[in-house]
Amino acid sequence: MADKADVTTYTVKQAMAARIDDHIEIAVEAEDGTKLKLKGTPDQLDALVGDLELILDGDDAAADAAE
Repeated sequence: MADKADVTTYTVKQAMAARIDDHIEIAVEAEDGTKLKLKGTPDQLDALVGDLELILDGDDAAADAAE
């Protein structure tokens, strides 16, 4: 991944995904109007989904512990 100095952070306004032939595309619009499209293999995006599930499950566990 690029150095932190080379990375721009955007806040997602909306995102959607579609399978296109042999890959998957994720279209993202940021709150500032910037639009980009990510293209990846199913294996790459499956790994990303796994990472997101771990993060969200951790958030759920923390919220449950706080109750």
